[in-house]
Amino acid sequence: MRSAVNQTLKRKFAQTFDLPSAILLDQATIHLMGDAEAKVVNHKGLVQYTNTCIKARSAQGLIEISGADLEIVSLSSSEIKISGMIRQVMLK
Repeated sequence: MRSAVNQTLKRKFAQTFDLPSAILLDQATIHLMGDAEAKVVNHKGLVQYTNTCIKARSAQGLIEISGADLEIVSLSSSEIKISGMIRQVMLK
């Protein structure tokens, strides 16, 4: 219950001060550039990496990107940039 109240307060704070709610709420953001590139910002760690599936943890759950010839172009503690033929992005 307390967590829900905290989330509500953070959302209202973000709206009041016109701040990005994703940052305050510790949410992951996924940017897709067509079907060839994806960027996952604010991830919590890489779980699986193959040329057909990349999985990363987030505060909301597991982010799964599947396709063909997937490759991690860059990886940092908060951001993953992926290239290849992206077919599906799921949050589990």
